[in-house]
Amino acid sequence: MNQFTATVKTIDQVENLHLVTFALGKQTVKMVSLELNESLKVNSTIKLNLKSTQLSIAKNITGQLSHANQLEGKITAVNNGQLLSNIQLMVEGFELESLITLEASLAMKLSVGDDVLVLIKGSEVSICG
Repeated sequence: MNQFTATVKTIDQVENLHLVTFALGKQTVKMVSLELNESLKVNSTIKLNLKSTQLSIAKNITGQLSHANQLEGKITAVNNGQLLSNIQLMVEGFELESLITLEASLAMKLSVGDDVLVLIKGSEVSICG
């Protein structure tokens, strides 16, 4: 499980649906939620969770993507197993882990030092509870 600290920038709400934007260094992370603790306020600092299996990686990508979160990162380690690859990433001073298929890791020729986009759906971000 990936955890990092971020600051609440905005909270938008329509009926029971919330879109929260967090500052993560110079980048932003968006979270979509049906329920939101009323104590969450703009400018508060909070810990966020991301499952390693929910972090996708893009390399040398052009065009537009629908993922709400497209974070610039750098690969710090690649550990290829028999079926899966564990990719360690540095994003805004936070170390994150992504689990992807070995086939994808080899096809993308991922290696230490590569600049990549870390892709995360807004519905996959959660607040540490």
